[in-house]
Amino acid sequence: MNIEVKDYTYEEMIEYTDEVDGAKEIIMDGNEVDVAYIPDIVYDHKDDADLHLQILMPKIFNQPDRKYPCICYVQGSAWRKQNCYRDVVNLGKLAAKGYVIAIIEYRHSGIAKFPAQIIDAKNAIRFMKAHDDEYSVDKENVIIMGNSSGGNTSSLVGLTAHTDKFDEPINDENCCVKGIIDEYGAVEITLDDGFPTSLDHQLPSSHEGMVMGFNIRENKEKAEIANAKTYVNEEFNIPFLIMHGTRDRTVFCQQSVNLYYKLKEAKKDVELYLVKHADHGGGVFFKEETLTVIDKFIQRCLK
Repeated sequence: MNIEVKDYTYEEMIEYTDEVDGAKEIIMDGNEVDVAYIPDIVYDHKDDADLHLQILMPKIFNQPDRKYPCICYVQGSAWRKQNCYRDVVNLGKLAAKGYVIAIIEYRHSGIAKFPAQIIDAKNAIRFMKAHDDEYSVDKENVIIMGNSSGGNTSSLVGLTAHTDKFDEPINDENCCVKGIIDEYGAVEITLDDGFPTSLDHQLPSSHEGMVMGFNIRENKEKAEIANAKTYVNEEFNIPFLIMHGTRDRTVFCQQSVNLYYKLKEAKKDVELYLVKHADHGGGVFFKEETLTVIDKFIQRCLK
């Protein structure tokens, strides 16, 4: 087959039709989802630190101008320096279901105490909404999601998004979300023995003590400002999905159960999945069954 060299559009490009002995065929229907990874996008600068997003952006050949719901994902780290690359591959599976995913870096406890992490996540949402065209984001349909300490952050972001609590806006966009997903979050830092393998739990040297900046054991009431259930009775109802392993050695699943009961008591829209035999995170939270639960929950939130 001969072809002229020129600047073809896709429509102009001639289909190769020569028969090739032994060749097999895969057919593109144009509805396949491609996911691009856009690393290290700076969304804010605070306390002498650039704060980054890792962005996963789906594209469908037949729908080049389509915008997608956005999941702003807070990577857990015990509030210390995050590895925001940790779950890029795993989260790609969720992005392939048709979601832009922005993995949020927050100021860690070594440079900023609570509520810096909440402030940062809210501003990451604002950044994604302000750059909706650039990253194919449907800015009216944003979900906040996080794991471990990121579960604490995502819960507090969602529960206070309609208020001025923990907020220092970087632009005129709002930080409102359509749903909250908390995976094995440290959502009740004042719970006695809520961190089973942390012998210094709630002391100033502990992860939770470091982010609060004081001895939680001696200041339980003061520390309740960082508990998700403190904000359950706000006058709005955002759907909430909670997932927690029943053998979590890092964050006792009772924290999630207590939040679930508090939300139920307040007649809020909440689902709890106890992940049998699961420890703190792992592949079970990214297997197809789990991702299907998350996908169905999000689709319900967006209706």
